[in-house]
Amino acid sequence: MHSSVSISFTMLLSLQWFWLVFLVYLTSLQGVKAQFPRPCTTPEALQTRICCPLWNGSPCGFSSGRGVCAPYPARYLPKSVDYRVNWPRAFYDSVCTCWGNYDGFDCGQCLPGWRGPLCLQRHQVERKEITDLTDSERETFLSSLHQAKQSTSSRYMILTSENTTVDGNYVFDSASVYDLYVWIHYYSSKSYVGSETNAAHRGPAFTFWHRVFLLLIERDIRELTGNQDFYIPYWDWTRTNHCNICTNQYFGGVGQDGRIDRTSLFSKWKTICPFQESLDIICIRSDASDPPHLIRNPGQDPVYKTLPTIEDVKDTMARQLFDTPPFDITSQNSFRNTLEGFEIPDDSRHLNASMHNLVHRYLNGTMSLVPTAANDPIFLLHHSFIDKLLEKWLHEHSEDTYPDSDQVHPAQRAQAYMAPFLPLRTNSYYWGRDTQSLGYRYKEHSVHRPGAAEESTASGVQWQWPVLGVVSIVLLCVSVGAAIKCKS
Repeated sequence: MHSSVSISFTMLLSLQWFWLVFLVYLTSLQGVKAQFPRPCTTPEALQTRICCPLWNGSPCGFSSGRGVCAPYPARYLPKSVDYRVNWPRAFYDSVCTCWGNYDGFDCGQCLPGWRGPLCLQRHQVERKEITDLTDSERETFLSSLHQAKQSTSSRYMILTSENTTVDGNYVFDSASVYDLYVWIHYYSSKSYVGSETNAAHRGPAFTFWHRVFLLLIERDIRELTGNQDFYIPYWDWTRTNHCNICTNQYFGGVGQDGRIDRTSLFSKWKTICPFQESLDIICIRSDASDPPHLIRNPGQDPVYKTLPTIEDVKDTMARQLFDTPPFDITSQNSFRNTLEGFEIPDDSRHLNASMHNLVHRYLNGTMSLVPTAANDPIFLLHHSFIDKLLEKWLHEHSEDTYPDSDQVHPAQRAQAYMAPFLPLRTNSYYWGRDTQSLGYRYKEHSVHRPGAAEESTASGVQWQWPVLGVVSIVLLCVSVGAAIKCKS
């Protein structure tokens, strides 16, 4: 389809320069990563600036009526020194545009909420609260995560680039399905040059970027495991005053050193993005044979020793505007900024962070630094609950809209494309598309709290009396009088 593309002498020189930079960066020890479709990492794709992989023999499945390879509309954003802002202009001029219910970088998948060979069958899952899963559901979920951690992604590669202001810093590596998403989140979390804002935080795109993120990892794990009903449950941290899922029954108990208990399968997980603040970067490529393990020290930081409460949630949900000028961490009376945790509710706890941010800080380890947080699988459940709160707020404020203002950072404006996702979706694309249309809904958790009464410092077992049980015993003691001696 694109064999007629001519290569000028200038382009040949550029290609030689590309390979020189490529070889230099093969030896680089520092890196930033993002996902790229494997077929779009070839020299030909990068040279022609076309990312239109074949599906069933034709680009974007065109001959099967799935999509077309075409230039994407220019968004006329201000030129940025950081190539992630005008995603994916630094890499490609043409990408797949999918028709109907087709989706994916090659239009070979179905949109969320659809399945079948022609993507015409509705598909719905129900995301439950993690402690409401049956034993079988819990084990299936945890084993699926572990499989994703161990299995190389067949669809994507990750891009290594130390400096996101220099075109041509391209080296592509394989990664596991789970680690791929760790890198995607890191890539989105690194601040743009000259700004404190990034693609997925500190602005109005925060909630919708993470919604897309969860949908994509759900779909990849479904394809990996063959379980089309796989979903990411949510963790309602208002149901407990401690990390009730930091047990071996769930994500592993923790010892005094913050390491996951060795009897948990998560003790074997290694992080792929250690933090080096002194170097002013976050991810370090390392040849070390023993990368860091997951670390958690829930509640041990004296500043962030509490989880958000139901009162915090009520205060957040009472905000009447989705976001407010200047659409960053200083926004006042903003649902987004309060949910993200920068606008702190008035209470007696004198918090330095709230809601989303507070949960990250409370876990006091791998999760406490947002760019590295996705290494810990609790991250997914935390953001599933954030997404649940978003859906409830949107349902109650259908008259509001995504901010359309020049005050919004260029990368998070309504018509800017979310980085680094393909096919392209604007930041405002998911406004007005509720979870039902995207193939999932949230089930309210049970009245009783299974699993919430367990806590661990090492092995994950410490029993607490349920309140109703204590009340029942007191009433029983009163009713039988002297016949039974009640001891405290």
